[in-house]
Amino acid sequence: MTPERRITHLSIWINVVLTGLKLAAGVFGRSQALIADAVHSLSDFATDVAVLIGLRFTSKPKDSDHAYGHGKYETIVAAVIGLALAYVGVQIAGTAIRRIFPAMHGDPLIHPSAFAFWAAVLSIAVKEWLYRATMKVARATGSSSLVANAWHHRSDAFSSIATAAGVGAAAFLGDDWLILDPIAALFVSVFLLKIAWRIVREQLGELTDQSLAPAVCDEILALARGIPGIQQPHNLRTRMVGRFPVIDLHVRLRADLPLREAHEIATALERALRNRFGKETIANLHLEPYSG
Repeated sequence: MTPERRITHLSIWINVVLTGLKLAAGVFGRSQALIADAVHSLSDFATDVAVLIGLRFTSKPKDSDHAYGHGKYETIVAAVIGLALAYVGVQIAGTAIRRIFPAMHGDPLIHPSAFAFWAAVLSIAVKEWLYRATMKVARATGSSSLVANAWHHRSDAFSSIATAAGVGAAAFLGDDWLILDPIAALFVSVFLLKIAWRIVREQLGELTDQSLAPAVCDEILALARGIPGIQQPHNLRTRMVGRFPVIDLHVRLRADLPLREAHEIATALERALRNRFGKETIANLHLEPYSG
C-alpha cells in the first residue's frame, strides 16, 4: 500500500470514530456547536473516500487517451473537497444564525455539559496530529488532494478549538454565556469558508491551465540560461497536470551546430528541469537557429 493510501485509510477510521464521539457528545451534552463540529468530521470522512478514489485514477499510467497521464483527477478531487468544505460551512452558519437571533430576543438556550467540552478538546489533539501526518505525506509525494485533505483536518482542529471555547464558556461560566455556543459555531463556519475558497481557487487555476508562479517561471528561464550552448530562452508556457508541471519553451542554438550536439544540449536542459521539478516533468523544447 502506498503512503498516500495508508494515511488516508487511517484518516477514514479516525474520522468515523470522531464523528460518532462528537455527535454523541453534542446530543447528550446539549451542544449545537459540537453537533456542527461532528458534521464537519463527517465531511472529512467523505473527502477521505474521495481522495482514495482520486488516488486510484491518478496512479494509472499514461495511455492512448491520456498522453499526459491522469493527474487532473487529483485536481478535481481536491476541488470537490473544497466545495464540500464550503457546503459544510454554509450549513453550520445557517444553523448558528437561526439560534443566535432568537436568543437575542429572549428565547432560551440549552445549557451544554462538560462532556461536550472534553470531547472537543480530544478532537483538537487528534485532528492536529492527523493534519501533520497527512501534510508530511503530501509534501513527500507532491499530492494536491492530500494537501487539501490535510487542511480539511486542520480546519476540523481549529473548529474544535472554537467549539471548545464556546462550549467551555457556556458550560462553566453560567447561563449568561450560553450564547457563546452558537457564536462559536458561526466562527467555525467563517473559517471553513475561508479555507474552502482557497482550495477551490487553487484547483480551478490548475484546471484552467493557469501558469506557474512568476518566481518558478524565472527559475526555469535561469536553468535554461545555465545550459552551455543555449541562448535567449523565450516564449515560456507552463501549467500543472496533477503533481507535475508541463513546460513549453523556445531556445536558440548556433545555426552551425550538428544535429547530434543540438540534441545533447536539449537533453541536458530536460534533465535539469526534471532534476528540479520531478522526474514526471514534461518539457517540450523548440530549438531555433541563430547566427551570432
